[in-house]
Amino acid sequence: FEGSPHKEKVLYGNLLWSGALALSKFFATASAAPRVQGRACLELGAGTGVVGLTLGRLGAAPVFITDNEPELVTLMAKNIEANQLSHCVQSCQLDWADGSTFMQQMPDIVVAADVLYEGDGSIFCHALSQHLREGAEAYVANHHNPEKCQATLGFVRSAISMGLRLERLEDSNGFALGSLVSRVASAEGHFQALEGSADAICNLVRDAKFHEPDLSPMEHIQIF
Repeated sequence: FEGSPHKEKVLYGNLLWSGALALSKFFATASAAPRVQGRACLELGAGTGVVGLTLGRLGAAPVFITDNEPELVTLMAKNIEANQLSHCVQSCQLDWADGSTFMQQMPDIVVAADVLYEGDGSIFCHALSQHLREGAEAYVANHHNPEKCQATLGFVRSAISMGLRLERLEDSNGFALGSLVSRVASAEGHFQALEGSADAICNLVRDAKFHEPDLSPMEHIQIF
């Protein structure tokens, strides 16, 4: 289910965005996707919860799908029930800026999709890093507009400063994969390390190459 328009505030997360669908498809079909069966997973800024629901359907457990908006936590609970996944998926409130709401159980895999659209990405990156124990992995998918990607580049810089290793799903020619309508499926890609200075990596992310350059920015998806 998607949510209904709120009378008093804008809720971006009550809609199903392309990045969430792309990340869900990645986990379901890509050879580069990790094994999730029996692994604990956390989705940050989950909105409808579609990525976490997909992980639950693929056998991950337990799966926590989280958001800061109470209305979205309610929506996610509805989606859990509709998909008969209450035995392995749970919705709860988590505020990236409030450490007291962070999960006590550290996950094996952290995921997030379409969360980098405003701000400088640093608050999200901090929340992400606080849920990454040694050996854990994170997967972040986001739409890409090279003229409006301050949040993505801020996330990249924050991740680098924290010592996180950054990789991007690409084909053998360095084209970013993730777009749902690409003629080259994300299932065929591999993760390529993004190396060099912070400026060089940010340039690689900002100037990402896509097989369908004429698609709208909302359809150009990078998966990290």
